[in-house]
Amino acid sequence: MEMSLLIARHGQTDWNLKQRWQSVSDIPLNTQGHNQALRLAALLKAQGCAPQRLISSPLLRAQKTAQILGAAVGCDVETDPTLIELDLGQFEGRHEAELRAEDPAGYDAWRESCFLLAAPGGETIHDVASRIADLVANLSDRKGDILIVGHQGVNMAIKATLNNCFSQECLASFRQSNDEIEVWQLDPGKLIGRIRADDG
Repeated sequence: MEMSLLIARHGQTDWNLKQRWQSVSDIPLNTQGHNQALRLAALLKAQGCAPQRLISSPLLRAQKTAQILGAAVGCDVETDPTLIELDLGQFEGRHEAELRAEDPAGYDAWRESCFLLAAPGGETIHDVASRIADLVANLSDRKGDILIVGHQGVNMAIKATLNNCFSQECLASFRQSNDEIEVWQLDPGKLIGRIRADDG
């Protein structure tokens, strides 16, 4: 049976809630984020998911989400530094409204690019794809399902690599909420299912 890749985004943080751009800052889950992870964990267990590996970003919000999911499915958490979020540079911690007020055209062009453009001092989606290339290339060498817990930008880069599509349209379709896990097949790379905390 062909393996599946389960791609989870960490649960909500206060910065997510307050619409502050968040990348490499180590912001923990808030209560809602913790509850989202618990609901997803219960759904994974109920569906009999048994990943052979669970790989997480080293940032706290992803680590805690991964620990909750791992406890439910009996899988230890591995940490991979290449899964750290796409660096937002000078936009880190800033509110969307203030960035748009400072430079409406420039900010909107960046926002609509789906990370094809870099924030000042930050990374592009292609930068992140280069950093996670070895991880993605080695996925098909494994037996059994793999669960990855990452972030919006890095998860988008994984999906774009699997799908071999870095167009703005594709990248927009790869966005993911804080309360869902996407299920992907690897060859060819395509989305085959979703598990949402709200479904519980």
